[in-house]
Amino acid sequence: MTHSTAGGIRHYDTIVIGAGISGLATASRLFEHPRYRGKNQLLVLEARDRIGGRIGTAHINGHRLDTGANWIHGIGTEHDPNPLMKILPHKKFKELSGTVVFRPADDASSQNDDDWVKVDSTKSLDETALWSVIGEVHGIASQTPASEAKQTSILHAIATSKVFQDAFRELPKDYHRVLGAMPQFVEVMEAGPLAAQSAEHSAGRPGFGLLEYAIDDVDGDQVFLRDGYIAIVNEVSRELLEAGIIDTGVEVKQIAWDRNPILITTIQGDYKAKEVVCSLPLGHFSNHRFPADKQESIRSLGFGTLDKVFLVYDKAWWAEEPYASIIAKGLVQEPFSAEESTQQPVDITTSASPDGFMGFTDELAGIEIHQDGTTSSGLRFVSVMNLQNLTGVPALSAFVSCANATHLEAMTDNQASGILHRAMTSWFGREPPRPNGVHVTRWAQDEFSRGSYSHMITGLSETRHRENFQIPVVSDSGSRMRFVGEHTSRNHFATVHGALLSGWREADDILKHKDVS
Repeated sequence: MTHSTAGGIRHYDTIVIGAGISGLATASRLFEHPRYRGKNQLLVLEARDRIGGRIGTAHINGHRLDTGANWIHGIGTEHDPNPLMKILPHKKFKELSGTVVFRPADDASSQNDDDWVKVDSTKSLDETALWSVIGEVHGIASQTPASEAKQTSILHAIATSKVFQDAFRELPKDYHRVLGAMPQFVEVMEAGPLAAQSAEHSAGRPGFGLLEYAIDDVDGDQVFLRDGYIAIVNEVSRELLEAGIIDTGVEVKQIAWDRNPILITTIQGDYKAKEVVCSLPLGHFSNHRFPADKQESIRSLGFGTLDKVFLVYDKAWWAEEPYASIIAKGLVQEPFSAEESTQQPVDITTSASPDGFMGFTDELAGIEIHQDGTTSSGLRFVSVMNLQNLTGVPALSAFVSCANATHLEAMTDNQASGILHRAMTSWFGREPPRPNGVHVTRWAQDEFSRGSYSHMITGLSETRHRENFQIPVVSDSGSRMRFVGEHTSRNHFATVHGALLSGWREADDILKHKDVS
């Protein structure tokens, strides 16, 4: 059980600010040691009325929907597993196994039979324009000097990549518009803009940079966590909750890090601690005063928004006729990695519904890359997950990122869902059933996150801006304030495992300095 506080100053050895996964990882690691099981040794302060931070859930029509993190970005190998795989080892996860890409209606030869990309061309587009290009760009990033990668945008790297240019030469011109629009999917992956028209903030107008991919991250499949990340949160926090050392509903207003002990001012009263660990999201940092090197990092790193629009139905209509036959004509196996796929198109008579749909809408701003490497405004590429396949819920989840995310956040749920409903009407050539439940996440409007996760801005962000957060703020009198979170990770930023590892990193360093074995 959590408990509230009020009244006079409370003193602790170590206080963790924030009960997202990085803060919980820090506290749980410290709590493994007897020193931190004593009275007034450890406390976690959380502004929300729940734990989990950017891992959250909503319940619509009796169904659990994961509003934040969903993916494990690389499960690792037998000898080097993703640390998340060791927590609740019996968790259920799934690699995406099928997708269908719908061609824009005005590119098709007829409204009733050709609104989707045919199997052979879809296979070429899916592999060449997306996963193979991403794999090539990762390779380019690893071989490019950091100073050059800083000045190179991902958009430029994609537009000039050999794989992408080869696709333009090999595919019929009828498919060039689709090919040129598909790289927009990386905006969903990274919550970062490709170009100025997608940028949420003025600093992000150059787009996110090649340094985004100059990392040594975890290998292995990218998988969807079917049980939801909340199970991970619950396991990491279990002993902390049982010990009653997480206070929810306590919003931190000010951190006097230059004092010893550090003074934390909250809406419920004041706290003091010799050691403070700050796990606030990068987007929330503008509310606080930090030393100059940390302020430089805050200004130099991008922080973008990835939202979801959930459409909940009575049943999965897309698995029934006539939609199932339409989908089957374009269904291919999707290689969710840079490896070349050898899988064949799915047999219409035996295939299940795909795990994802991809298509276009003209109601959201998009970007089109042309064969000569130039860009223009275009249709918005939309990715929709089939939650019936992934979680057993008769729902679809559409991803919307960057400026389009903040645009949708200003709408009502019904207005936002209407855009997707009209898009799917165009994709299928007929109007599908309307949802009986809608939920739109609004991470940019969330006062305790102001976005989703960090990225590298072209010409501005450097690796040192992340590493700056790994250097504690030590006052003249000896108090220490540390930073954890995905934005502090050199190689694992924008991931849950990056946040987890950052918490363990700082907890281990605290124990080292206290000479606790």
